[in-house]
Amino acid sequence: MKASMLCFLSVPMLVAGLSGCGRSSSNPTNISYRPVGICKGYETPAGPITAGANEGFAVFKIESVDNTKYGGSFAFSQERLFVNQSPPVLALGSANRRFVHPDPKFAQAMGFTSIPQTTILAGEKRDINSVVIIPIGINNPSGGADANQFSFELAYDTGSGQRGEQENVNEGIVFTITNPADAKWSVVENCKELSFK
Repeated sequence: MKASMLCFLSVPMLVAGLSGCGRSSSNPTNISYRPVGICKGYETPAGPITAGANEGFAVFKIESVDNTKYGGSFAFSQERLFVNQSPPVLALGSANRRFVHPDPKFAQAMGFTSIPQTTILAGEKRDINSVVIIPIGINNPSGGADANQFSFELAYDTGSGQRGEQENVNEGIVFTITNPADAKWSVVENCKELSFK
């Protein structure tokens, strides 16, 4: 199978949590992860799962959740992880949030255990070492430069406002990307072709 030569760029950085009236951003929970790549489909016992036209699956390996600095428990749910494919002007809004597709068949097909919703106690660090997928647009939906087309950073929806609107993103959470600064990936047809190590 021929892979498209589109970049999936990783920039090692910390995405600082926004301060709010709930969790403290001075003693954050740290989620370590690495982008693995983008693929168009995968096989399951029930049959193949494929992305639509101009779409793909962004694959991320969640390595650990470190709650040793925060004084309370942290309810970790993979379904709250997302990437924001909005143009930079709208990036703080919720116009184009792409959330994790919580299909346990994906992790199993890649040889991992699905990530259950779990509570990380205060002072605890939990190794996750599993993968998640997020259905994304791969036709440069951000409108940015081609080199940054697949530079995705995870975010976490930490709750809703009193009127139901999503107000809190990354509140009291710091993300650490563990890829090398110059890491690049191709879009591949089969998710099994990606390197999960």
